[in-house]
Amino acid sequence: MNNMNQKQLLRYIDAISLALDDVTLFLDTHPDNPEALDYYRTYKEKRAQAVRDYNRFFGPLNRYNVNCNNEWQWNQGPWPWQGEV
Repeated sequence: MNNMNQKQLLRYIDAISLALDDVTLFLDTHPDNPEALDYYRTYKEKRAQAVRDYNRFFGPLNRYNVNCNNEWQWNQGPWPWQGEV
């Protein structure tokens, strides 16, 4: 994922999030389906890695990813939804 620009990485995160939403709905009615559970685990980790990469290269994706060791960084923009990505 290191070769993606900010816009591509944000779209990738959105796509994986949608896939996770879909498989979550499926698992609500098929909780013992091993393929769906494997899919969920795989894509949950892919999403987590993509969010870590986004935070490292472009700043916090949301307020839960702010590194506040030395200063508050959440209000340093542009934010992903401001259309400048």
